[in-house]
Amino acid sequence: MSKRELLLLSLLCCACLLAGIAAPNTSRAIGKPTPTPTPTALPEDFDIDQALDDLLLLLEEKAYDEAIALADGILGSDEESWKAHYYRGFAYERLDKLHQALRDYDAVLNIRPWDSGFWRLRGELHLKQSDPRQAQSDFKRSLFYNPRAQQTYSSLANLHERDVNPAIRDLYRAIVKARRENAQGSSSRAIDTLTEAIESFERGAIPSELGYAHYTRSTFWKGEDKLDEALDDLRLALELQPDMQDYYLARGGIYAETERDQQAGADFYKRMTMLQRENIELEIDFGESVTVAMAQGLVARIRFAGEAGQPVTIAARDNLAAGVDPLLALIDSHGDPLTGDDDGGGELDALISGYELPADGVYTLALSHANGGYEGKIRVSLR
Repeated sequence: MSKRELLLLSLLCCACLLAGIAAPNTSRAIGKPTPTPTPTALPEDFDIDQALDDLLLLLEEKAYDEAIALADGILGSDEESWKAHYYRGFAYERLDKLHQALRDYDAVLNIRPWDSGFWRLRGELHLKQSDPRQAQSDFKRSLFYNPRAQQTYSSLANLHERDVNPAIRDLYRAIVKARRENAQGSSSRAIDTLTEAIESFERGAIPSELGYAHYTRSTFWKGEDKLDEALDDLRLALELQPDMQDYYLARGGIYAETERDQQAGADFYKRMTMLQRENIELEIDFGESVTVAMAQGLVARIRFAGEAGQPVTIAARDNLAAGVDPLLALIDSHGDPLTGDDDGGGELDALISGYELPADGVYTLALSHANGGYEGKIRVSLR
């Protein structure tokens, strides 16, 4: 994104946390219908990036009707432009046309269903439409894709008492407080804050939302290099929320760091399959390499034949320094994970080094991405 786009997104995220977000443009006549703008006519060879920059400029100038007309023109040529949908939805929301804004946010999520930030933004829009139940659903979907999303916890903490159990709301507030304390350099205070919140539920029913607190505390334990405590919290988090894909990635990372190969491979592969949106199958021989164009939710299954006792080294590297984050899991001929890696190759690269194959057979190298980036070419080598 450009600096201007980042600024707009930041302003929108902050504004969404305030009641009412923003009033419609007061210069418009009250009580009179606003005419539907005519879509801006664009030449067949128009530059979509330039058009999007022009659209962003119109939003900065609060020329919302003109922005909508330009977005209509862009979408007439490229209906999959998520930025055009987003910017038009932004404009509709500023004009208090919430139904039209919701349609555009729905379109963004159809194109980018993994986008945690947009799930939260749509949740805030549902709140403006007095639909707290749908808002909660969207906020939790945001946390599914990114359980570290501070603003989403803040959104949940700000729900009215009638819309959420007060004890659960206080739990979200504790998570927000703890994450702020940790960001300020006081991880021990953050751990104490969450421990107090977690222990407040010991005498009553244990809600599934407590998994968020256990996961968050695990990240603080890991920051203090207390890996056993972090693993205990991740185990409890997964007992409460077994469908949270990122918990498996976090636990697999600790398993890999502590050389628990099989557990690491199992957790990494579980995470891949939970996020899988596309599958490709390839073959490779020793001494060869293949290039995979990674995309969000893609799992590449690369097969090779091996022999018992044969040491293998598998490297998955960001081929063009595009910022993609490879994730590996090695699977045996019965479909059982054997080992895996995330960042063992340095930077974001993954590396399985000198692993001895347990038997003769056909093995599968499952390749996907972690959280550091999901778009780019990955070079996979086998030796």
